[in-house]
Amino acid sequence: MGRFDQALTEIKRAQELDPLSLVINENIAEVYLLMGQVNASIEQCKKVIELDPNFLWGHNDLGMAYLQQGRYTEALAELQKVVEGSGRVGSSLGNLGYGYAVSGKRSEALSILKELEGKYVKQEAVGKDLATVYAGLGEKDQAFAWLEKDFQARSGYLSGIRWAPQFDSLRSDPSYADLLRRMGLTP
Repeated sequence: MGRFDQALTEIKRAQELDPLSLVINENIAEVYLLMGQVNASIEQCKKVIELDPNFLWGHNDLGMAYLQQGRYTEALAELQKVVEGSGRVGSSLGNLGYGYAVSGKRSEALSILKELEGKYVKQEAVGKDLATVYAGLGEKDQAFAWLEKDFQARSGYLSGIRWAPQFDSLRSDPSYADLLRRMGLTP
């Protein structure tokens, strides 16, 4: 719903109840990132990784935060850890492809897209994964085409475009507002 102040209050309460929970601590990092508090997100990600260096979502959020700061080498290193640690799942590939795209590594992003297309056919990826990379490449029409596939398939992952920073470049497009309205969300 985009109510990040409320989300932060709730997740910090959860942290008080279970201070060592990796998921709760990672969620704090994610909310900070969504609020634009990138330094706080990085600090929280480092705490998560200190608790468990193998917890992939801490590395994912750290990579996304580094992307926000233009620290591409560090970002890509973190996102590659997630891809390899996850067995190359679609969502991690989408984020790495996005990282390649926004850091100017177009050929690497296109290679990720090819891999994701193969996974999509085998139902090992969703359209949002491919749309993430296309959004990073600035190819809005392709991004919306893949998001529309998810809409038609009623993918539960689609609502994440409402707040994910990977889709910031699409938000000013009328197709974005139309898609959110059709999903029953406020643009």
